[in-house]
Amino acid sequence: MHSSLTRIAAVLVASTMLAGVANAETIRWARSSDALTLDPHSQNQGNTHTLAHHIYETLLGRDNDGSLTPRLATEWALKDGDPTVWVFKLREGVKFHNGNDFTAEDVVYSIERAKSEFSNMKQLHAEVQSVKAVDDHTVEFQMTGPALIYPNNLTNTFIMDKTWSDEHDLATVQDFASGASNYSVLNTNGTGPYTLVSREVDVKTTLTYNDDWWGEKPPVTDIEYLTIADAQTRISALLSGEIDIVQDVPPQDIDRLSNTDGFKVEIGPENRFIYFGYKFGDEPLKSSNITDSNPFNNPLVREAMELVLDRDAIKQVVMRGQSIPTGIPNPPFVRGWTEELDAYPAPDVEKAKALMAEAGYPDGFSVTLDTPNNRYVNDEAISTAYVGMLGQIGINVTLA
Repeated sequence: MHSSLTRIAAVLVASTMLAGVANAETIRWARSSDALTLDPHSQNQGNTHTLAHHIYETLLGRDNDGSLTPRLATEWALKDGDPTVWVFKLREGVKFHNGNDFTAEDVVYSIERAKSEFSNMKQLHAEVQSVKAVDDHTVEFQMTGPALIYPNNLTNTFIMDKTWSDEHDLATVQDFASGASNYSVLNTNGTGPYTLVSREVDVKTTLTYNDDWWGEKPPVTDIEYLTIADAQTRISALLSGEIDIVQDVPPQDIDRLSNTDGFKVEIGPENRFIYFGYKFGDEPLKSSNITDSNPFNNPLVREAMELVLDRDAIKQVVMRGQSIPTGIPNPPFVRGWTEELDAYPAPDVEKAKALMAEAGYPDGFSVTLDTPNNRYVNDEAISTAYVGMLGQIGINVTLA
């Protein structure tokens, strides 16, 4: 059954990284959760992309200021006389990790694969009608109409080796939801700066530098990417010298660690927002005691739920100041952000109660909130805080 999720509120998280003194050639890097898969088109998810960017490459990348930069494509422009066609000139002399040459056919294959049924990247390429290799280093994207911002959608769509993919029967993207697998889930062949040495899911992934990479050699030659779900265990491993870099630092530990000799804490806003979503469209909700309707389908209920969400309290109490309350899914440094759009309402419990009564739920209702635990910084704690806020208007929430 199709279900829709929509934004109810957003909190921009402050990205925090803690580094100890490390050997410049080998880095042991720990995060709270692993990449979901190595199939480059299966999941559109942050940790998954972060690891994949070390192995695979995209046509375009982004600079620190958010501007597009050349990667496997060196030039891109609309075709003369036709605003519905994007033309990409490809970098020459690039090889995949197995020695195969990178050509336009690999781009055609990868975009078509990314558009396929089980790909979580397909929504980014919905406007692509067809892709054509003009020659070995030129690709044309025929769009369904003028699509002036389409190149922005290419920064996380990785390019695969068509020959290698055909050898391993990879035309079908991993159906992650059903638990299916394929050769690319645990094996890789990209053009990126690092090659895969070994992978133990949810434990450790080891990478080593690709001597044939076209770019400038990085100072780090070997990477050990470790998954340590428990926050205090991650910090303890850093303090004991078992690892060199920790992401997802618990906000409550930042001040202490900032004052610890031999460690450096980097803090800054991420281009990411954390939100609560509600399932609407389904009638009734399976997890609710309301059996003849879906309360979330009523805009009055959704407005009431927003009016009891105290973003500033979550920032101060749960996140220890390490978040930026927001009203839209855009940080201030992303184009399109305005102060007016970013405004959010102050909590108003009495008005929220009146809206619930007007919607036909004066006594509230029960519902289940599915929440992650240790996927995001203090994710379960944020959900727990919101459960208490919703209880003020009679919405009885069970965390799952």
